[in-house]
Amino acid sequence: MRSSESTLKTVKEEVFLEYCAGSSIHGVRYFDSTERTSCERFWWIIVFSLSMIGCGTMIYKTYTKWDQNPIIVSFSEKTTPVSEIQFPSVTICPETKVSTARLNFTAEINALDVNRRDPNSTLIADTIGKLKVFAQVCGPYFFLSNSYLENLNGTDENEFVNTLRKISVSRHKVLQWCVVGWKSCNRYLKETVTENGLCYSFNMLPQDKIMRQAALHNDYTYMKDWDEDYDEEPFAYPFHAISGLTQGYKLMLHEAGEYPQVSKYNIRIPLGHEMSIAVKPQIITTSQSAADYHWSKRQCFFDNERHLRFFRIYNQENCELECLTNITLASCGCVRFSMPRAHGTDVCSLDKWNCMHVAHAFFRGRPFSGKKRFGVTAPDQTTNAPNNSSECNCLPACSSTQYDVELAGNHPDRVTMSKVAIFFKKSHIITSRRSELYGMVDFLANCGGLLGLFMGVSILSLLEICYYITMRPFSLRKKKERRRSNREAMPCRACFEND
Repeated sequence: MRSSESTLKTVKEEVFLEYCAGSSIHGVRYFDSTERTSCERFWWIIVFSLSMIGCGTMIYKTYTKWDQNPIIVSFSEKTTPVSEIQFPSVTICPETKVSTARLNFTAEINALDVNRRDPNSTLIADTIGKLKVFAQVCGPYFFLSNSYLENLNGTDENEFVNTLRKISVSRHKVLQWCVVGWKSCNRYLKETVTENGLCYSFNMLPQDKIMRQAALHNDYTYMKDWDEDYDEEPFAYPFHAISGLTQGYKLMLHEAGEYPQVSKYNIRIPLGHEMSIAVKPQIITTSQSAADYHWSKRQCFFDNERHLRFFRIYNQENCELECLTNITLASCGCVRFSMPRAHGTDVCSLDKWNCMHVAHAFFRGRPFSGKKRFGVTAPDQTTNAPNNSSECNCLPACSSTQYDVELAGNHPDRVTMSKVAIFFKKSHIITSRRSELYGMVDFLANCGGLLGLFMGVSILSLLEICYYITMRPFSLRKKKERRRSNREAMPCRACFEND
């Protein structure tokens, strides 16, 4: 037993000394006790340990960078011609919300203000209903100056969109003419329901391709074709698009699959002005190598990664609109007329106007003081609604386009119609691309460089350690056992020879 333990100890020492003498790792050969004093060996052990600590620290930092920031956004190596880029969708909202022939707003609101103070007067419910519908698209100043409207009862005020379509200015008077590539663009126009009332969108996908029809109510449609016979796909590159507008307008450029929210950002088109809008697309795509990472590291979503209840197409704007809808529903018990909603969800009436606007401010991250404010109940942990936009998890789409614009305009004399020309600023653009910053190969290369810099370690050095731990001890033990057997057999052979 003692002989076996002694042999094992001797093998270990021999393996260690042999490894120290022939190791390819820097500094290990100085651990040999037969040629170095204790002071020298202690000094080299300290230096080797510090080198290992430094190398381990640098490798950990490299791993952290690879794990937390594996994606980089860089410019593409080649330019992209605008002939390969989809022309932006253009949504135009008139400042004139109603037709005077259908509702003489100024006269009716003044008469209503006088008659409501007269106890003997009879208020017309139909007119009140139209005024309450109109009040929801006029902005806060009108509502605050006519807040008494929310206490009056009117007919058809809950049929908001249908009433709005009855009293709005005719679409053919709003857009007198529209030309793209010197051809009529009416087939690419759609009437769109937005928070600004009825707007008109050019080059936009139809409703059934943007929204999930099965999840929506059947009370009204959010989009209607300009000419019901046409259902055209968005086109890529026109030379330019020109439209003639009456009165002032708000204009918004967006992707074809994005449902417009004109109040978020818009361009004002004054009455009687000629405006030129030079468009510069900002396109960002995602490489296949980056697609293999989790969305939290990639910081973007593909369509199949983020399901929206009401929208087929995922983009950040559609996601935020759905999130705002959920917050408004959780806070007010209803949603705004322009928000997507399911069957059985109520449209907020005018008496919920404050609630809707405070919920929108709350969505934007403004502090919510108290459990209630202006009739708004703050969402709590018992509801599925997010607390604000930061909790909506609405990251950008992995392939998205934004449109930067440059404006130029003038004001011709005796012109009562606005003219807008929209065109691409340049014939070629440089796109951006999300790609992999550190892949597995890059990470291993960096680790190998650090190991070589600090310790002179390579893959063969690691295999060498495995060899000395596994195969070499067994080889030495067998060699020793063979020598011992030979030594034990030698006296017997001598005896036979003497005989």
